[in-house]
Amino acid sequence: MAKNKYPQVTNTVIKNLLKEAKKSGIQVKQIDKRFLSFALIYKDKTHYFFHKKIGINPTNSALVSNKFLTLKILEKTNIKVPKAFLTASLSEVKKLLKTKKIKYPFVIKPFDYSLGVAVTANINDLATIKLAYSRLQRYWRKAKEWGKKKKKKLFMVEEYVTGNDYRILVLNNKVVAATQRVYPQIIGDGKKTVKQLIKNFYQKHSYFKNKNKKPLIDKELKRNLKLHNVEFDTVLDKGQTIRLRQTSNVFGGGITINITDKIHPFYKKIAIKACQKFNLNLAGVDLITKNISKKDDYSIIEINSFPALDMHENPDQGKDVNVSKLILQSIFPNLK
Repeated sequence: MAKNKYPQVTNTVIKNLLKEAKKSGIQVKQIDKRFLSFALIYKDKTHYFFHKKIGINPTNSALVSNKFLTLKILEKTNIKVPKAFLTASLSEVKKLLKTKKIKYPFVIKPFDYSLGVAVTANINDLATIKLAYSRLQRYWRKAKEWGKKKKKKLFMVEEYVTGNDYRILVLNNKVVAATQRVYPQIIGDGKKTVKQLIKNFYQKHSYFKNKNKKPLIDKELKRNLKLHNVEFDTVLDKGQTIRLRQTSNVFGGGITINITDKIHPFYKKIAIKACQKFNLNLAGVDLITKNISKKDDYSIIEINSFPALDMHENPDQGKDVNVSKLILQSIFPNLK
């Protein structure tokens, strides 16, 4: 694909798929510049992309964009999920605590958005609840700018599950890639300040480096510095470790490690079963467990019907998995 041929395409998933299609000999035709709409033509078959719809999931895949409903449906199929409540105010959160329906620590997050936006995890006090709510309010303001209409501002209160964070990518009832996402952190060298270490961390991070993004300094990061009793001008002792966020999402700085060859068959079955429940041909399943290579307790916290591919195709550690090619081969079975 020629550079800047489709300047309006900013989504990495679509970019990578179009690039791989061109490289694989698939003809790419843009339907209309005002929409992210493309026709992929290979031999006698034509396949369409539209916006963030790759075109291999059924229309009911939109259901998993509602995180609350996703957990409720999975719960009824004996798949382990965290306890979750849909709420509309801080007073409702306090009531859940008072009635002991939810206990510290817990998570507050939007029920209808991904990329780790406005997710506040490991909440242990009222001050952090208020911080979480202020982050939600900022998200709602942004959503209004994006043109999203919300009749009522609802959000999720979810049990905080401990363990390692994994993204399992399922394609046509088969696990094709799996990635561990590690919390972003800085390690002191006895010389650099916290601010310098944060800058260095994000400059080396593949996602932020490739996107030429600035270090993500927000309320969540400042909250974590406060938990460690450090400030931006603090010089950390050699070996002193500071976690920058309580979530390991790639878009917040999480480090990605390819663990496709290490995943236990038990978790493969769980991820496939979860996708089958929603009739999804392509999905990213977010699963928490202590060790993905051993059968143990677990929780599925989300399913993504339009999963990010960068973490598999360009991980910080481990081999790349050309997921774009696998997706195209599933669309065009004769593609080599």
